[in-house]
Amino acid sequence: MTTLYDKMQDEGCRVLRRPLGQILLDGEFITPEDLQNALHEQRHTNELLGDILVRMGVLDPHDLRAVLSISGDLSSPDQAVQLAAGVRRLMGELLLLGKRITAQQLDEALEIQHQTGETLGDVFLRLGLISDKELRALLKFQRYQTDREKASNRLRLGEIMVMTNQITRSQLEHALAKQQRTRQNIGDVLIGAGFLRPEQLSQGVRLQKKLLTCALIAILSFGPLSATQSAEPVSTAPRSGESAMTAMSAGETLSALKVLFHHSDLVVTYADILKGYVDVPVAARLEIQNTNLSGYMVIFHGLTTPFNKVIVKGFDKDIVVDTYGGSVIQPYHGRDPLLLELSYRVVLSKKIRPGTYAWPLTIAISPIIPV
Repeated sequence: MTTLYDKMQDEGCRVLRRPLGQILLDGEFITPEDLQNALHEQRHTNELLGDILVRMGVLDPHDLRAVLSISGDLSSPDQAVQLAAGVRRLMGELLLLGKRITAQQLDEALEIQHQTGETLGDVFLRLGLISDKELRALLKFQRYQTDREKASNRLRLGEIMVMTNQITRSQLEHALAKQQRTRQNIGDVLIGAGFLRPEQLSQGVRLQKKLLTCALIAILSFGPLSATQSAEPVSTAPRSGESAMTAMSAGETLSALKVLFHHSDLVVTYADILKGYVDVPVAARLEIQNTNLSGYMVIFHGLTTPFNKVIVKGFDKDIVVDTYGGSVIQPYHGRDPLLLELSYRVVLSKKIRPGTYAWPLTIAISPIIPV
C-alpha cells in the first residue's frame, strides 16, 4: 500500500505536478472545507486523499477515477493543451471555464470587439485581462482543436463515459460508427442504442465540463506574465528536496527542515480579487527532523505588498503571517521525521492586479535553545 510519505517523495521530485486536492478544487468537485477535513483525516490515517474524500461521501468514485486519469497531463502546458483541445470551445468560453474572467468582463470585451473589429484575444490582452503568454497558450489550444493528430480525444464525452465505466469501448465504437452515418449527437446515439440512461448522460456532460475547467486552469497557471504585467519577485520558496535550514545547537542537537513539495508561484485572478483572497489547499509538504528536547520554531517571512497577510493551516493552530513574519513553536516529537502538509489563505491588498507572482513566503526552522 502506498503511504503518505511515498506520495510526498513521488510528488516532491516532480515539482510541476498539480496536487490532486488542487485539481479537485479547480473543477469544483469538492469544497475547500471538504479538502481541509480530508487532509486532517489523512494526517491520522495515511490513506490516499482521494480514498478519504470518497469515504467521506463528498466525492463520487467515478469522478475520482476520471480526475486521476488526467492528473498526469496537467504537469506541463503542452500536455494540458493537448488534453483539453479535444473539446471545441470559443475564446471567451475558454476563459470563463478557466475562471480567468467574469461573464460581465466577457460582455464588455465583446462590445469593444464589435466597435473596433479587433480579435477577442487582442481585446482581452489590451484590457489587461490576460497576459500575452496566456493568449498564446489559448490560441495554441484552439489550433489543436482542428488538428486531429495533436488534439487528444480523452475529454470527449464518449471517452469520459468509457473512462468512468458507464459504457464499454465496443459500445462507444458502435455509437461512433452510427454517428458518422446519422450525424446525430453522440449522447443521443448512446441513449437511442440503450447504452446510457438520460441521467447518466447528464452526469457525463457535467463531468466533461469540470475536467475541461481543470485543464484550462492548469494551462493558465503556467508561466509568468509579460514584463508589463508581472509581479516583482519578492522571495521564492525552497525547491523541493532542498533543506531550507539545518540548525545545530549545543550538545549536537539537530533541527532540520526538508521541503518535499512547494508551489513556486501564486496565480491571482479577477475572481480572487473580488473575494479578497486566494486559497491554496495543498501549498507545501515538509519533512521536519528534530532531536532537540526543547523543541523548535518554524518561521515564515518575506511577505510584502501586494499581500496583506497569509493564514497558514496544518499545525495545531493557524499561523497568521504579516509583513513582520510569523512563527510557531513546536514541541519535541521524537527522533523520527515528522511529515506536514500546509495550506495557505493569501489575503490580497486592494492594489493587487491579476497575474502570476513569485511565492510570497519562505520557510525556515530553528531549534529552541534553553536559557
